[in-house]
Amino acid sequence: MRACDNPFRVDRVSAIRYRPFDMTFERIFDRLAAMDYRAAIVGPEGAGKTTLLEDLQKALEDKGKRTRMVFVNDTSPLDHGTRRRLLAQLTRDCIVLLDGADAIGYATWVCLKRAILSRASGLVITTHRPGRLPPLIQCETTPELLAGIVRDLLPQADDDEALRQLYHHHQGNIRNCLRDLYDRCACDRLS
Repeated sequence: MRACDNPFRVDRVSAIRYRPFDMTFERIFDRLAAMDYRAAIVGPEGAGKTTLLEDLQKALEDKGKRTRMVFVNDTSPLDHGTRRRLLAQLTRDCIVLLDGADAIGYATWVCLKRAILSRASGLVITTHRPGRLPPLIQCETTPELLAGIVRDLLPQADDDEALRQLYHHHQGNIRNCLRDLYDRCACDRLS
C-alpha cells in the first residue's frame, strides 16, 4: 500500500482530536478558567495529553487569549538559553502551554514555574505523574477508545478482539497502536 493511501498516515491520525470520557470539552475549559489557568494534564504516554493541550490552545485563542506553546523532550530540552528567551517573550496576557514538564529537572522546574507565573497569566503543562501543578484532567485510554478511533480512520474495521489485543500489547498507548496499524496497513496485513 502506498503511504498516501494508508488510513493511519500522520495527517489522518493528527486530525483525530482528544475525546474526554467523563466531561465535555467545555467543562474542561471552564474548569481550567476556574483554576486560573494553572493546571496539569496528567496521563501515561499515548493517552492524548498533547492533543488536549493543542485543543486547549485553540480554544484559548478563540476566546481572545494569547498563548505560547513550548515542547520539551529528550531531543528538545529546555536549556538555559531557551528558558531565557521564553521568559523574555512573556507578557501578563499570555498563557504558557508546556508539553513535557517531566523532562525538566525538579530544581529547574521550581525556578521556571515561579518565573513564568510572575510574567504570564497562566501555565498549563502535560506530565506523566501528578504533583507539579494541580490536575486539570487525568487522561486515560481504553480498548473501546482505540476501537472508536480506528473506526473513524478505517470504517470497515470490525475486529474488536484484535484491537483489544493490540491495545494490551502496547500497554494502552494509543499513539503506538496507531503506528503499529500504519505498519500493518503498509504491509497489507490488518490481522
